[in-house]
Amino acid sequence: MKLNLFLVPRSAVTRSKKFIAQKLISTILTTIALTGAAFVVKTVRHTAALAPTMSVIADEESTTPMGLSRRRFAFNHALQMLADAAETDTDLADYYKSVSKRVKGRSAKGTNSSGIQVVKADRKADSSVEMTIEKGDASQTTLHSALQSVISFAQGITASAPAALPGEIDTSDDAIISEDAQQRFTTGDIAFDTNPAIERWTNYYSVTPGGRRTMAIGIDRSNSYLEMAREEFRKAGVPEDLVWLGFVESVWNPKALSPAAAGGIWQFIPATATDYGLRVESGNDERADPAKQTRAAAIYLHDLYTIFGDWALAMAAYNSGEPRVMGAIVKNGRANFWELYDKQLLPKETCDYVPKILAAIKVAGQAEEHGLLASRRAPANTSGS
Repeated sequence: MKLNLFLVPRSAVTRSKKFIAQKLISTILTTIALTGAAFVVKTVRHTAALAPTMSVIADEESTTPMGLSRRRFAFNHALQMLADAAETDTDLADYYKSVSKRVKGRSAKGTNSSGIQVVKADRKADSSVEMTIEKGDASQTTLHSALQSVISFAQGITASAPAALPGEIDTSDDAIISEDAQQRFTTGDIAFDTNPAIERWTNYYSVTPGGRRTMAIGIDRSNSYLEMAREEFRKAGVPEDLVWLGFVESVWNPKALSPAAAGGIWQFIPATATDYGLRVESGNDERADPAKQTRAAAIYLHDLYTIFGDWALAMAAYNSGEPRVMGAIVKNGRANFWELYDKQLLPKETCDYVPKILAAIKVAGQAEEHGLLASRRAPANTSGS
């Protein structure tokens, strides 16, 4: 054993070995890129700390057909309100045309006038990805074998790294919360500009004691539902990061019940739950079933976007109902959530609701930076002082 390594804390040795492995992987990947090796990531699992990161674009198509999934009185009422106003307002007439196309399934294009844009999520592949070589020669196969060998070598370095001594910071793979691991809470599939309303709630969830506590609880609970919720939202054609609407509704609590009889993670009132195929009976309330209610919430959000063509307005309607939001749009003369916010044309709860969701997405995506992950939070003070 080298004396200089013996005198260095084991955690430092671990980090040194990991650094060498990462550099080695980086060198191999660069060599492969320069020699023109073409390979496709085929299977994606959880990202490992030493894994080479390879972008994978999710192309899964929505399985929910265009148009409204069902007829509801609230939908009809909102659409009639817009149709009546469109007869005398040219701006609303143009908006009504776009709404009609979406409702009839002739288009899926929204206006996104409130500034929330959908982007393709950039997913990561881990060290256990299965590689498939596209058409090529034997040299590509050789390079592929070399890549797999270096990945195995890097994993061996990690496996042989010594455990942290008492009092040292544990830097083993299980304890490391990497940037990639942090990003498991958001996919980055929506983009929006921040503003004072969003920043207010970002500060609440990341700085104030009550907000931080709520956010930390939500992040811990989300691990049980995120994967399932993202899949349902993706199938319904809804941005995956909007699953954080469930945090604002219930802090990811499937047993939550409000004074207004709204229940479950997504806080459906009985009428909406029934409209979307959930049973709400004594002893058999399917709102308490996370998977069933999540599927219903995803389709409902799809329908709301079909009507309003804007994700901020869809979220607002989820909170206060379609007729109320459409009435505010008619009064404003334009379908822009932030204009409705500034003019206070919606209830205060709804005005806060949309910024809360966007702030939750922002903070969840920076959970480690804000010290909100369980293994990074300081222990609670139990001394009573």
